[in-house]
Formats: sequence, structure tokens, C-alpha cells
Amino acid sequence: MKASNSARGLDLDSPGLFCESYVTKSELARILNVARSTLVSWDSIALYRIDSYRQAYPVKADGSTDRSCPLSPYQSWCLSRIGRVMQNLKSAERVKNYIRKYPEDFSPAKFTSQFNQVTRGNAA
Repeated sequence: MKASNSARGLDLDSPGLFCESYVTKSELARILNVARSTLVSWDSIALYRIDSYRQAYPVKADGSTDRSCPLSPYQSWCLSRIGRVMQNLKSAERVKNYIRKYPEDFSPAKFTSQFNQVTRGNAA
């Protein structure tokens, strides 16, 4: 039996996943109940289409991106949003087009805004 979108935290209208600390791709895949390979493909989509996502990775001495390090809370949130969009659009190409059309949906400002909404809601 397949987990529902709600169980995965991938509902389109949910604020996304907020991790309190850095997590590995394997840990995030477990949290989202998807295969690690699926998460890695979402990471590739984000890396080449969302500048702030790519910039959140450290840079190696040779100038390349160090993709083996744990994901920041912002990056985890981005990947959960990409997963949500993928669940609804069913195609990597459509997801790429969605990101191109709505880059603000994956911005650090949107992350901060939604994080503040969630934390205010939990404090009430």
C-alpha cells in the first residue's frame, strides 16, 4: 500500500517540511517516505534551477559544489516542495517549467515566511 500525500507531507496546500537541523539525503528520503534515488533526482532539479538552493551548498577547493554534505533546513524544504509539485504534475519536465514560471515558490523569503507561520501556529 502506498503512503498518501498527507502521510508524506506532500499535500500541495501544506506549508512544506521544516527540519530543525541539517539532514542527510537518506534521512530526508525516510522522512518523506520516498526512495533516496527519488530525492537525489529532486536534488538535481533544484541544483540546476534554483540559485539559492545551489548557493546553500558549500563549495569545494576546486570550485565545485559539495553535494555530499547534509542538506540545510532551507534545502530540505525546497526538496519537499519539489516532491509536492512532482506528485501533482507527474513529470520532471513539467516541474522544471513550474520552477521557471514560479521561482518565488522556492525562494528563501517564502521559506522564512512559511516557517514563521508554522512556528507562530505551534506557539498558539
